[in-house]
Amino acid sequence: MNCDLRLLHWPAEDRASFAHFSTVMADVQARIHAISGEAGGVPVPRPPRVPTPQECAAMILRHRRDMRVIAGADGDMFGDPAWEIALAVFIAEGPCSDDAVLDAAGLSPTGMVGARWIGLLLARDWVARDAGGYLHATDKMARMLTGYFSQL
Repeated sequence: MNCDLRLLHWPAEDRASFAHFSTVMADVQARIHAISGEAGGVPVPRPPRVPTPQECAAMILRHRRDMRVIAGADGDMFGDPAWEIALAVFIAEGPCSDDAVLDAAGLSPTGMVGARWIGLLLARDWVARDAGGYLHATDKMARMLTGYFSQL
């Protein structure tokens, strides 16, 4: 173990304790290296990958759509159009049309419900339209949803 401690006048007991600590840490480092798979040992388990906020949003949207399918004719009881549209825009890889967003949210592109909620999301600055008329997430919504999904 290579340490750049610039402490002068250490008592002999402290130097001996530090030398022992360095030896123990070198042994621990060697053992970790031996089981890490690099030296033919057993791989060290890695912590699970933390999903991105977009992956969390996609999972929640998928679960909501699945619940509506399971409920069948009563699926409208589980509707929250603003939330589902916001999630669909948030997980989109880029700007998308109203119909694509409504389809991803599990809403009918021909109904007035989706258009009304898109209008409200535009008015509240959660989504915006680009020059081509396509929807995209605003910084306001991206910050809020990223913060929310980071806390899950």
